[in-house]
Amino acid sequence: MAVSLLMLGAVALVFAVFVQTRASDTAERAVPIDPNNAGPDTVLAEAAGVSVSTPVRPASLTGLGYHPEGESLAAMEPRGKNISANVFVGLLSRGETPERIHYYVMDAAGRDGPETGAVDVGATPGTTVYAPVTGTVTAIRPDPMVQNANIVEIKPDVNPDVRLSVALVRSDGDAGVNDSVTAGKTELGTVADTAEVLDPQLSSYTADAGNHVTVSVSKTG
Repeated sequence: MAVSLLMLGAVALVFAVFVQTRASDTAERAVPIDPNNAGPDTVLAEAAGVSVSTPVRPASLTGLGYHPEGESLAAMEPRGKNISANVFVGLLSRGETPERIHYYVMDAAGRDGPETGAVDVGATPGTTVYAPVTGTVTAIRPDPMVQNANIVEIKPDVNPDVRLSVALVRSDGDAGVNDSVTAGKTELGTVADTAEVLDPQLSSYTADAGNHVTVSVSKTG
């Protein structure tokens, strides 16, 4: 009996190591979006009836990481496959899309709100940032986190009762306040160098410094 239990334990251990190795290999090989199968306005998530498109061209993405960022934010419903640390959750995932979107749900790190309230969209500094939604720019204000970076706020055409924000943007793009923007087409600016002054959490999930812009959706009033 004892021998049988030992054998079962050994088999279970081998299987666990095998699964962990396979999952790690998959995560290392996975790209955030397959650029060969994704368009410039590929939808990353849905939030409050709004389709949130990638603000960075698929070929330039380095990572996608969801996290809480306050109680006022609407929870996003990510498209694609969650490749976070929990191996067994990853194995049970059925979220794969034709664009092969792969994302992480990052540690809350003490922040409140829905665990998918905001998404960090990774890219190197200077990468062009596009509007993630079609609508009207309602505000461009300084980002308190990084000097010379801004937060661009957009009122989506499909739901004027919410605001989509893109943070950590160097606003040298085509859009100003009251301008109309088109998802995947209108340039808002470029990715600021966050890693120069911060320690981006996204760097724990990517192979680079973790520079990114952060997209979130909040209700007005």
